[in-house]
Amino acid sequence: MKKQYQGVLVAITLLVGISIMVTGCRKDLGNYTYDQIDSLAIGNILESYQYSTGISANIQPELKFLRGTSFNENDYSYEWAAYTGNTSTKKIIHTEKNLDVALPLPIGRYTVYYVVKQKSTGITWQRRFNLEVFGAFQPGGWFVLNDISGKSRLDYYQENRDTWNSFPVIYRDLTSLIKDVNTGNSMQLSGKPLSITAFYNKDGVNASSHYRLYINTDKETEWINVTTGFTWDKLRYAFSNETVSGEPASVSAIYPGTTACAYAYKDHQLYLYHQVYSLYGTPVNRISGIAGTFPISEHFAAPYNTAMHAIFFDTQNKRFLRSFMSSVGATVLNISGQGLNLANVGKDLVWMGYTRSFNGQAVAILKDAGRYYLARLGFPYPTTTATAITINVTSFEDITDRLTGIATADKFVLDQQYGYLFYVSGSKLYQYDMDNKTVKVAKDYGSRAISLLKVNRLTLTSSSTNISGRLLSPGYGIIVASYDVQNPNTSGTVEFFVASALMGNLTTSTETFSGLGKVVDIAYSEL
Repeated sequence: MKKQYQGVLVAITLLVGISIMVTGCRKDLGNYTYDQIDSLAIGNILESYQYSTGISANIQPELKFLRGTSFNENDYSYEWAAYTGNTSTKKIIHTEKNLDVALPLPIGRYTVYYVVKQKSTGITWQRRFNLEVFGAFQPGGWFVLNDISGKSRLDYYQENRDTWNSFPVIYRDLTSLIKDVNTGNSMQLSGKPLSITAFYNKDGVNASSHYRLYINTDKETEWINVTTGFTWDKLRYAFSNETVSGEPASVSAIYPGTTACAYAYKDHQLYLYHQVYSLYGTPVNRISGIAGTFPISEHFAAPYNTAMHAIFFDTQNKRFLRSFMSSVGATVLNISGQGLNLANVGKDLVWMGYTRSFNGQAVAILKDAGRYYLARLGFPYPTTTATAITINVTSFEDITDRLTGIATADKFVLDQQYGYLFYVSGSKLYQYDMDNKTVKVAKDYGSRAISLLKVNRLTLTSSSTNISGRLLSPGYGIIVASYDVQNPNTSGTVEFFVASALMGNLTTSTETFSGLGKVVDIAYSEL
């Protein structure tokens, strides 16, 4: 009986306790409001997407609570986060409800998480999907480097491979569409634009030979790997990786030969690229056995070839020198003829260039005491790295009174088919026949300023003179860029001309590019 009594007592005690607890809970319910957590359905997102580089995505999720709770967009934050492969590296690509921006991602495959977060509670919902970014750029076309109010902008005129010399697709500010393969950040150019060059190259860090576009400004040298779909690696693609000592960190101009051959120029110093080491060495503007270097002009004559023979000018000692691929320094050209001593010119160099015409010829414009002179040097196209290439003075003449406007001329170029000399004085483009000694105005640009005069250095036509079709402009074109001085940022144009025999009229070889800034340089992608 005692045990039964104890059991009843325990039961009564438990019932009283439960009654008290229930009563307490009912009192709390009168003081607080509890909301059950609703489930957010994230719809209108596919399992996978594919977008080309630079194209804006268009993913507009449908967000709806399953139990009918109203959804106010302003009460939530949003995050689109991409992960590469199996790595944990996170890249936030957008922070708005809809993914409607150009993807800040390099070429590759990604896992993307779309996360919706309630600001008041911190509760999150997410949706996972796959994303692939692929390269839409075609490798053939013209790169154009612009000066926009002192800043650099790179444009790209992509060529139609079904109809050569037509450019239906234009990429303005191309570098903004190029993403770092590591961070996904857009490529940005700093400094004033100087030059661009496109050719096959490699270095000690990036051992494979790829077609590269080099962009030089007064602050940096960057390059884009055109071969791999216009990719860019900020760390690995540093120009210092292409030098023996890490210097120079950037250059003003690069003068390429064929695969993995080049000269680089900066601050009156010339650096030769060594094929064996895939690196630029110490400056070659020095004499073996003599300490120190001497300053050289930025203008020099170099055929586009593997041997990398070049003639350049010592501005301090006023003499011509030569270098070639196996050089460790320079050799003074102890050559005289036609009243000119190449080892002791005694005049300043205004400009120098090279033409494949006349079996290969270097042409120099010199100045002394207000008089101007034109020197023509026989420079046969080199086929080896040997030194046995005969260089001679073909002619040397005073052109002060013959070449109209020569005293104010600031741009020169040599035609690669007939060897005409073209130069710019003021707003006029002049053409000079060096054999028949006749000059004419090839084109008058009136109120427009001419910002560029050049010919494109083409690997495929290093020694050939038979060019037509696709390669007519890249191989033989006389390229002239001009702009309206009142509106320099949007009025720039690039025209492509081909010289005719017997000083005939220039003919247009490719459609005119317009809507540009002040064009500083242009280069053709041969891929």
